[in-house]
Amino acid sequence: MAFFSRDYEVFLLLAAPDAPPLWEAAQWTPFAASLDGLIAQASARGKAGVRSHQYNPKGKPVPFGRLGWNGKSHAKWTHTAATTEARFMSLEAWAPSWTTCEKDDQAPDLFLALANESLLGRAGKTLQFSQRLVCAIATDMGPDAAAALRLSLAQLAVQQDAVVFARTQRQWGRAAYGGFTGAIQDMLIGGLFQPDDPHARPLDASTFREPWERLAPASA
Repeated sequence: MAFFSRDYEVFLLLAAPDAPPLWEAAQWTPFAASLDGLIAQASARGKAGVRSHQYNPKGKPVPFGRLGWNGKSHAKWTHTAATTEARFMSLEAWAPSWTTCEKDDQAPDLFLALANESLLGRAGKTLQFSQRLVCAIATDMGPDAAAALRLSLAQLAVQQDAVVFARTQRQWGRAAYGGFTGAIQDMLIGGLFQPDDPHARPLDASTFREPWERLAPASA
């Protein structure tokens, strides 16, 4: 099987404009804990890897060193009331890590990407959503794994009063030019929306590049 041809259940969550940031430790810690079982399941291939792009007030990248999926690493990049020198832009988590995936020539079992909308060139603009989150799990991990991820995200959708909570099924990427393009890892920034500003149009089917099935958040 080619790297890009693995099948996935993919979830999208767009948080309300006033939702608490998921990069805050108080929000991230319980959400991450809800995914620990899936991360452990993926660890048979190797440890998970995490990378976060954040910037100091002068616009220079904040170095975090090597990050994994554990409490010590979470504490390095998440924000608390004491965080004053870092502006969160984005996060990626791969299980197993991207280096293992490259070595195995197999896409990850579980993938997560999070972005802060206000730092995507929209500072000071009126936003329809404040955060975008893409999570994908390989369908060959089994229906129970996909259901567990969906439940965690449905609960998060309630907490963040999500304006969009949706799912789709697709391969990691599409064959092109002897390789592949349109990878799930590229959806967050360049692959979700049509070229127009998504904050200046209704968040309906025509706004998205791919078809999405809308889901209901978890019951209270």
